[in-house]
Amino acid sequence: MNIGRWLGIDFGSKHVGVAICDELGMFAHPFVTLDAKPRDKLLASLLEIAGEEDVVGYVVGLPLNMNGSEGRAAVLTREFAEQLRQASPRAVELVDERLSSWEAEGKLIAANMKPSRRREKVHEVAAQVILHSFLERRKAALKAASGPGDEDE
Repeated sequence: MNIGRWLGIDFGSKHVGVAICDELGMFAHPFVTLDAKPRDKLLASLLEIAGEEDVVGYVVGLPLNMNGSEGRAAVLTREFAEQLRQASPRAVELVDERLSSWEAEGKLIAANMKPSRRREKVHEVAAQVILHSFLERRKAALKAASGPGDEDE
């Protein structure tokens, strides 16, 4: 089952974490942290990465409040996702990213990473968490769509 390569994006006001997966959608890896500003440079960097890595789309984490409502950060993220849609021919998906930064921080602490290094890597790892969640849902949907009795290739 080939899902294609996707970029996961943890969009923030200062930094943007990027993760990437393999062609099969099996593994998501932290990739790079970019500056959020200027926006045109961020978009150009994402388009360049997508072209070089032959990705099929972007998965942007949508920072919903714990009750599911949208605050200012979600509005800004939707605006960014729309700019990305306009700039790129590739698919742009929004996914709920609640607790992704918390999960990323926990992974880095478990890896005994120093606090200064964690600050550098947390956005990439949050993007990895976002992308992994998307890939798992996508694989489940594809498996369900293939019907009962169909075996994975």
